[in-house]
Amino acid sequence: MNENRKISGLVNEWLASVESRIARSTYVKYEQLARNYIVPYFDTMTCKELDNNQLHRFCNIIHQKESTSRKTLSVGNQRTIFMIMNNTLDYAYDSRILDQRYYIRPRLTRPRRVVQVFSQEHQKRIEDYVLHHNDECSLAVMLALFTGLRLGEICALQWEDISFETNSLYVNKTVQRLKRIDESGKAKTELLVSHPKSAASNRLIPLPDFLMKYLKQFSHKAEHAYILNNEIYTPMEPRTLQYHYQKMLQKIGVPYLNFHCLRHTFATRCVTLGWDMKTLSEVLGHFDIKITMEYYFHSSFEYKQIQMNKIIPLSQN
Repeated sequence: MNENRKISGLVNEWLASVESRIARSTYVKYEQLARNYIVPYFDTMTCKELDNNQLHRFCNIIHQKESTSRKTLSVGNQRTIFMIMNNTLDYAYDSRILDQRYYIRPRLTRPRRVVQVFSQEHQKRIEDYVLHHNDECSLAVMLALFTGLRLGEICALQWEDISFETNSLYVNKTVQRLKRIDESGKAKTELLVSHPKSAASNRLIPLPDFLMKYLKQFSHKAEHAYILNNEIYTPMEPRTLQYHYQKMLQKIGVPYLNFHCLRHTFATRCVTLGWDMKTLSEVLGHFDIKITMEYYFHSSFEYKQIQMNKIIPLSQN
């Protein structure tokens, strides 16, 4: 065992080892959580000083952040912090830097996922508006509401990703504004076009005829121009789209739900229409069908109503 190696240094080594294998947005999240919550605790601690008591104390501190710190830590962020630390401990053991394998047991409960969706009345009001407008916000809402695309995926779409011959759309990138630390140590943000969230997010989606007809309203100056702003080099800023979307809902008198709820609405409607989970999972770009099941299977109150109305007294058969 290399007793004098710093634990904080090992965390940074593990981060460097996975940087090229994970999405940029994922790496940024890992790096920020490590810098803010892991490295400060283990900053001066050496491998010689590490033991189960230290890890138990660290675990308690992270749990307490949720209720006692101004920087609220969600259960998801706590889970990610422990994942980073456990991977670092495995990395150190496998590299023979530690001669004992350590593991943190988070003791975290997994909350039941509840998604928010637009009611049918509000969805109809949104559709009535966007179907009669050909601005960039209406186009984005149509794509989210009838394909389930994520906000960043829509901003990253180029005309070359849409085939009017096969009535299909190819998702192969996403746009995000991510924080980074420059050479002077200052935090800055930059707009990045990168690979989608996971390998499963690279997907080909068949498009319904009415949506193809709607898309044909929009002219484009080049195949590789971004479809929302017709710019060749710079995609639309996701925050700009969110701003226009919020204004649109205010204009038509629909209570605000965030843009991602359009995706939830699409998925929930698909369940109501009887889509099989495998197909829905592939269209949504989930890497595991369990995610689709956890989020959407029987999650809609309207779906429950439809199923309950199938129950009638036996005497009426």
